[in-house]
Amino acid sequence: MDKQEMDPHVQNGLYGTPELNPEEKHQYLGNFRERIYALQTRETVGDSRYLPAWEQQLEAHPDAVLYLNGHIDSDVLNKYMKLAAKHQSKFTLKTDAIYDQSDVVVVLAAHSAVHQEPISIEKTVAGDEDSQDSDNQTSSKKPWYKKLFS
Repeated sequence: MDKQEMDPHVQNGLYGTPELNPEEKHQYLGNFRERIYALQTRETVGDSRYLPAWEQQLEAHPDAVLYLNGHIDSDVLNKYMKLAAKHQSKFTLKTDAIYDQSDVVVVLAAHSAVHQEPISIEKTVAGDEDSQDSDNQTSSKKPWYKKLFS
């Protein structure tokens, strides 16, 4: 008997309930990409310079949930859990075996679509540093027309 001819209830019983975009959900700790406010990768998760950016994100999105990969170091996990508790934000530890090899280890996600860019906290912090550098450069430079009259 062909799989498509089977009764849907029997098919769900044998093969499980079908999921939408399972690879995307596994990559983002069980969330869809469109629901994510910010994320952090495994290579930068221990760096303390990203914690103020996370604090800003938690303040800006009090209804969001912080998803943490349970396969990272417990000292690092404690920092994020304390940060979430400080802002009275919900957090969830994801310890399924599928997340053990995941590159994404911290995700701040909404319950519905937000379509935010950039979502990488590393890019957000790098963008803030670049804008501060450009502000310092523009404040020290005079406009071209003032050079003519000086």
